[in-house]
This record gives sequence, structure tokens and C-alpha cells, in this order.
Amino acid sequence: MNEEMPPTLLLDTNIWIDYYLGDRPGSKAAAELISVADMRNITLAYPALSIKDLYYVLNQETKREFRKATGALTEPQAQACREYAWACVDAMREIAVAAPIGEPQVWLACHYKDVHGDLEDDLVLASLETSKADFLVTNDEELCRKAPKGALSAADMLAYLKVREG
Repeated sequence: MNEEMPPTLLLDTNIWIDYYLGDRPGSKAAAELISVADMRNITLAYPALSIKDLYYVLNQETKREFRKATGALTEPQAQACREYAWACVDAMREIAVAAPIGEPQVWLACHYKDVHGDLEDDLVLASLETSKADFLVTNDEELCRKAPKGALSAADMLAYLKVREG
């Protein structure tokens, strides 16, 4: 990584979920990190497989919140949940680029299974390894320890960027 150029950050799915749900423990740090990245022209990326997980989790969580608040879920509410999830996917695509997941990443992920036996995490690690990202940002502590490149939580990445900025 060139110290003069802003780093490229590969954000794990949990960072995006924290960003869009807003009431999770990591939400504040995720929102601040994405804001700082925007202000400093830091390239953000996401593993391409994250898009389906983001949609699914946001759709399900907003449906759960409707059921909790009203006791049931109407079709218009379900449609609103789907539209919200799609809007978040569209917004993520506007502020970040997809890091491909194809056969090379699948091959590499299969070779990571002895290091870290979670296929989804192994695909994230393979995406990190084959992308131009300088860091993985994840709130998954075990994934941070297994990453082949620098991996930090959203809060730790914010601290790093503040030190780097001077």
C-alpha cells in the first residue's frame, strides 16, 4: 500500500448490516467509517457474495420489527421491507465496488478451509487476497485473526485512519 494514496477497504457483510440497521453495537463505528471514507476518497469494496446476504438480513430484520411492533405482517409491510432492502443494496452499490467472487476465489477459499473452516468467511478471505483491497474491515474477531492481510474492526480502522491522517 502506498502511504500517499488512500487505502482500499473491503467491508465484510457485518459492517454493511451494522451501517443500515443502525441499532446494532457496531452501527455507530460503521456509519462513521463509511462517512470518513467518503470524505477522504477512500475506495470501499464488498465481496460480491455480500449483496445477497445484506438483502436477506435487512429484509428479514425489518419484517421482524414490523411483527414485533404490530403483532403481524401485512403484505404492504412485507413489500416495504423488500423495497427497503433493495434500496440499501442500491445505496451500497453506489458507494462501494464489488470484489468479484468467481472460480479463482472459490478455489482459494477451498484451500483456506484448513485454516478457517467457514466457507463464507473463506470466500471473504479469498476476495480480500485477490482484490486490490489493502484491508479487510470486519467485526468478526476470528476472521480478523485469520486474514492474510491487515484486518481491523470498524472502530480500529477509524483509529488507524485518524493516526494515518496525522
